[in-house]
Amino acid sequence: MASRRRLVQPRVAVAAVFGTTVEWYDFALYGTAASLVFNKVYFPDSDPLVGTILAYGTFAIGFLARPLGGAYFGEKGDTQGRKKVLVATLLLMGLATTAIGLLPTYGQIGVAAPVLLTLLRFVQGFAAGGEKTGALIILFENAPPKWRGLLTSLPAIGTGTGTLLSTGVFALCTGLLSDDAFLAWGWRIPFLLSAVLTLFGLWVRRSLDETAEFKESGAPAPRERTGTWRQRLARTRFVEAWRRYPKEMMIVIGAGAAENAGYYIFGTFSVAYAEDRGLSTAALLSGISIAAAVKLVTVPAFGALSDRVGRRGVSIGGALVLLLAAWPFFWIVEGGSTALIWVALLVTLGIGQSAILGSQPAFFAELFDTKVRFSAVGVANNIGTVLTGGLAPMLATALLLWFDHSVAGVVVFIALMSGLTAGTVFLAKETRPVTDSAERAAAPAPMSG
Repeated sequence: MASRRRLVQPRVAVAAVFGTTVEWYDFALYGTAASLVFNKVYFPDSDPLVGTILAYGTFAIGFLARPLGGAYFGEKGDTQGRKKVLVATLLLMGLATTAIGLLPTYGQIGVAAPVLLTLLRFVQGFAAGGEKTGALIILFENAPPKWRGLLTSLPAIGTGTGTLLSTGVFALCTGLLSDDAFLAWGWRIPFLLSAVLTLFGLWVRRSLDETAEFKESGAPAPRERTGTWRQRLARTRFVEAWRRYPKEMMIVIGAGAAENAGYYIFGTFSVAYAEDRGLSTAALLSGISIAAAVKLVTVPAFGALSDRVGRRGVSIGGALVLLLAAWPFFWIVEGGSTALIWVALLVTLGIGQSAILGSQPAFFAELFDTKVRFSAVGVANNIGTVLTGGLAPMLATALLLWFDHSVAGVVVFIALMSGLTAGTVFLAKETRPVTDSAERAAAPAPMSG
């Protein structure tokens, strides 16, 4: 086992990271468009803030689809192989995103427009449910144990790069076009660009090999299709994972709360908040792009740190940073200083979120064995993302209305999510492998039972 894991082949890392970049470019586009465009072109008859809530509702639909995608693609990944899933999810996401770029507006086809928008967002979420999990697992199963934290953090670089690209393209379009031109047709450009990126991503991934660990596990055939739907459901890998690893599944659901909520509050909702305050969104959009670029370094750095000091400490530290930065962040946004807004985004997204994002992929994968790993991580992580991330922008906007445009409720929400992450990870056991003789000599004996 150790001999075959001397080094991850560069093409594996490139295929995992670039494919995730394309997928998250597509997925993140929707979040930015929901803040700036969809509330106007698909929900034009509503109050502006109510329209934003409705737009975020369709945004959340994509997250509701992610556990279903995690279960479906997890079953395929655990029974038919990791590579097939990585190709299928990329293709599905690209088709849905390109279709959004071609979708008529409410003014052109009426209520069918938001209905179709919601359907396409659901397809995006279904594809995303299998993508990131597949990318981290294919790297995990090719990685030496002492490098798992670093290497499994690389797909998160793809999410950061995708966010950087999507926000950057939107910022470019809003900067070069008039408001009327951008709202009429300019917003479609980033979505249509997805078609080109998807074709290149498929070309990169076509040469991937199946992981040796999956092959050594016996490459199980798909479960029998006979019996009632309840009997077939009971034979699926994600049900098996719940049966064998109930505690670990709950850990995965809760551990990512601060990272999920933090990203969508600081990186998505903050844009709508600035608009509601009558502030320029340019500083936030450019700052989010800068933070995404910094994350290309900080995420793997924190992943590597988790290989040295453990997954738990790095993750808890990131949650505490988000907790402490929440109130100052919105105070800085209201102040309007571009430099301070950039600093605030670097602290929240470049440090706090990155610490969690870099340390948790290996932590999650190490909790499960090969035969259920894809399904277990895919389902549990996506459930957590729905509960603590996908609903965050809509909930934050509703809290803004509830508290008469004060961010007090939003800050409390971030505090609760940060506490959930810190508490869940604190109660979990460390999963980082002991990799050298000095560590083994110092490690306590395993507890019985």
